Amino acid sequence: MILFVSILSVSMFIAYFYAIWLWYLWLIPLILLIWILVYSIWDISIKNKVNSLVIKYWLFLAWIIILLWFFLSAKFFDVSTTNSILFLIAVNIVFFLGSYVFKYEDGKNIAHIWFLVSAISLLIYTRIVYGASTTFQIFSHIWTLYFALIWFTVFVLSIKYDVHKNFQYLFFILAGGVIVLVLHKLIPNFYVFLIVLVLLLQLLYSTIYYILNHKPPTLYEQKEISVRRILAWERILKKQPDWKIKIAQEVYDFVSDIPQAVKYCLEWINTFIILLLIYLYFKNTLSLKWSVEQLSYRVIMLWFIVNVYSLKKINYTSVIQRLITFLVINFAIYISLFSAFKWDIESVALFAIVRNILSTSMVFSIHKTKIWSYLKKIDYSFWIFTTLLALIVNIILLLNTQIQKAFLFPMILLYVWIQWFMVYYSIKYIKKIQEVNIES
Repeated sequence: MILFVSILSVSMFIAYFYAIWLWYLWLIPLILLIWILVYSIWDISIKNKVNSLVIKYWLFLAWIIILLWFFLSAKFFDVSTTNSILFLIAVNIVFFLGSYVFKYEDGKNIAHIWFLVSAISLLIYTRIVYGASTTFQIFSHIWTLYFALIWFTVFVLSIKYDVHKNFQYLFFILAGGVIVLVLHKLIPNFYVFLIVLVLLLQLLYSTIYYILNHKPPTLYEQKEISVRRILAWERILKKQPDWKIKIAQEVYDFVSDIPQAVKYCLEWINTFIILLLIYLYFKNTLSLKWSVEQLSYRVIMLWFIVNVYSLKKINYTSVIQRLITFLVINFAIYISLFSAFKWDIESVALFAIVRNILSTSMVFSIHKTKIWSYLKKIDYSFWIFTTLLALIVNIILLLNTQIQKAFLFPMILLYVWIQWFMVYYSIKYIKKIQEVNIES
């Protein structure tokens, strides 16, 4: 198969150069074709087997040549770049489905990869040429097409052919994306749309938590054993309804076996929403008037924290998520201060300094609360790191106030000394508490 595909791809490339009268470029694919033939004859006659890694690389290279031939041929006949890339997407879909029909494992992976590469190339091209609005429309169409392809693979091809279980998880992710696209069209206010998204994420995380903490019973439920029951020849095992147990067990196994990549995806959806919100905040020139948008900022940030807590309970949190959580908390606090004091920088700076000192001092008493059991060592590291970032921000705010320099610089030095003093001892205190917990 590898020999046939390689010869076909190189022959098509030679024919293309011949059609455009660039005969001197024949030599490159011709040398490649001769090398393939020599290698294949040597491999069959001497080794009588083919190295699997070599096959994969050769097939990957051959498919690149075939796609390039299709693209250049389309351009040769004055087909637009957009339509040419769409044609490549269609070719990859046909190759992907055909690989299942002919049970060609390497073809499935290569066609899937180049389908995604072609789709991303189309989005980049449309973004450069046509702008963001057209790009989003094409993205919606490609996402829906991808969803239909995976749906057909999971529910139709799986009837007769073996389909990897990861496609089932991919199907649910794509189905969630389709729901998001539908909600985006139905909800005109973008901030309300983001609120709906974070609420749906909370529902999803809570459902996963419920399933993981409610393992279904076995098919046979054991009765209470007694001598009387044994002498009476009673059945010790009571059979449960088959279909209920089977469905519950399949759902539990499906959720408990979620791949790590899918877990990261579910986590990063929550992170992406909050980063998008912060981007919109700065894009709107820091509009701090109380309105629906201002209320939406706070609601989404609040539910982001709630979602992070839910992700921590199902162990779907990463280091980046933890860092972003502390940054978002501090960002929300500064938004509130600027809104409350109406851009009075002097008042914002003074209250931010007090808040930062209180935040650092909370480290000394946090182990007495329930929050201690949910935070890890790296969380406290990020906590202290964000207090140091807040220290820099507060100094910048102080430098932009109208306070006289004779009082300003001693104030900054005193604040820096107090903050560093508290940070130093909070680090030592955390280490001491953790060592006591480990010994106990």
